[in-house]
Amino acid sequence: MKWEYITLTWQLEWIQDAKASVVQLWKKYRPSSDTTSDSTSDPASESPSDPTIKQPLNAFTTWKHQKSSIRADNIDEYARYTREPPIPQDYIKNGACSWWLEERQQRLYPNLSRMALDILTIPAMSAAPERLFSSANITISDRRNRLHSDTTEAIECLKSWRKLKGSNEVELRLDQVTG
Repeated sequence: MKWEYITLTWQLEWIQDAKASVVQLWKKYRPSSDTTSDSTSDPASESPSDPTIKQPLNAFTTWKHQKSSIRADNIDEYARYTREPPIPQDYIKNGACSWWLEERQQRLYPNLSRMALDILTIPAMSAAPERLFSSANITISDRRNRLHSDTTEAIECLKSWRKLKGSNEVELRLDQVTG
């Protein structure tokens, strides 16, 4: 259900690639299968509170142990999350990051929330990098197209520092920066 919007609006080949990429990324975040090995223990082997009293398994105890072996945390977090209905906008008032930071999501999806926060906190492209590339385009003109990358980097750094400090305070020369 979580993929519904993407399924309706994206091209088919994009969807397949996106799903494969998400699954590949999830493999890096999900816990290994060793963490759930305690759920396969035999309910009869559990010791009662008083070791001298041996309690027989009744129908309720057997049912309880069967249900506890299929706990929600043993199911893959990503699969569980994608099966749930979409979250209404009313619940995500302060943005996706704040929703994933809530205690409930941290408890229900500890690894998935970490993955989501890692993705959501990647800074979006801003005007600063665009200005830097535009500035480098001016530096590397038709006449200066043979400048070495170190020289271009040094010039761009000097120009950036000059803008930050003010034109009167920066008195660095190119030979001081490049060694």
